[in-house]
Amino acid sequence: MQDQNAAKLLAKVMRWNDEEVSRFLPKLLLLADYKYDHYQRFGPGRRFIENLALWLNQFAESDRKAALELVTERLIYFSDAEFSHLVRIAYPDVIDQECMRLVAEEHDIPSHRVQKIVTNSRFKELKIKSLYLGLSDGARTNELRRASGNSISNEQIWQAYELGEDKAKDMTDALEERLKKNKYSSTAPRFNLIWLLDDFSGSGYTYIRYVDKGIYKGKIWKIYDRLHRGGLVDPTHYEVFLLLYVATRQAVDHIEYWAERFTSEFGYKPLQIRVLCIIEQDIAILKESSDPIFSLANKPEYYDNQANDKHIEIGGTADARLGFAGCALPVVLSHNTPNNSIYLLWGQESFDPFGLFPRMSRHKEF
Repeated sequence: MQDQNAAKLLAKVMRWNDEEVSRFLPKLLLLADYKYDHYQRFGPGRRFIENLALWLNQFAESDRKAALELVTERLIYFSDAEFSHLVRIAYPDVIDQECMRLVAEEHDIPSHRVQKIVTNSRFKELKIKSLYLGLSDGARTNELRRASGNSISNEQIWQAYELGEDKAKDMTDALEERLKKNKYSSTAPRFNLIWLLDDFSGSGYTYIRYVDKGIYKGKIWKIYDRLHRGGLVDPTHYEVFLLLYVATRQAVDHIEYWAERFTSEFGYKPLQIRVLCIIEQDIAILKESSDPIFSLANKPEYYDNQANDKHIEIGGTADARLGFAGCALPVVLSHNTPNNSIYLLWGQESFDPFGLFPRMSRHKEF
């Protein structure tokens, strides 16, 4: 009954005739049932079709067609099930493969000799000497540990990248025990492989950005600083990987460029980026006046200046109509819409207008 009432409201807002109802409504109901109803930031009692009708009603009648086209033709929605799939393949498709590559290089084994590589004692040792750090609550560290088939122990994985001295010591003590148990040298136990885990990057600014005169900010420089304060990594042999489940090409290019400058300036080992699903630049909302969706997203009357804050300024734009750093993405993640997407998708419920998939901000302004 609630779905029927919401559908009637939607048809009323769009002023659809019977033919248009038959053309649009089944597709929208299917998408709602399959994905959109499960958006985790919808308020209690609100589902997608109802929210879509209320969202569309904010626009002038002449703009509603373009707004609906954004939803039906351009929107990219990553469901919880799709993220779980990416997590499940991360270990066999990326982490295992990197361990195999390193063993092949160290022992001069041809890469096609898979059995010889995985039965080499160094292969198991590298798995034991791997440290996994979550960069946000979207890193899904518990899911990755379970998907590894018991290859990752609780003592190797941590849901945050800022490790205190006590926690670091606990992890190296546990590493020493595992090395002894598996008959590897346990003198001065240190990790060889560092895996930094996260679900999504739209611009790359959160990970690393240049401020001025050799000063960098972001998670990467903090992590390298912590790793090189001693006690965690083997300074003679280590590799640092940033493993992202989803990232834009813009973010990958940004991180690669500035991470290379940062690590070379400070004499650190280079950061290696691995992405399971890359969003190419051509999916962004085109910055052309001929694109009706771009024109809609860029209209000042469809933007609430409350969205402007010091965090948006870091991206180098005057406002966030086209998202943080002007990424102009039409992307929604099941647990939260990234602010790299256009404002029309993520504007908070208290804003006017609000977004189709309102975002829960990580930063609270008072």
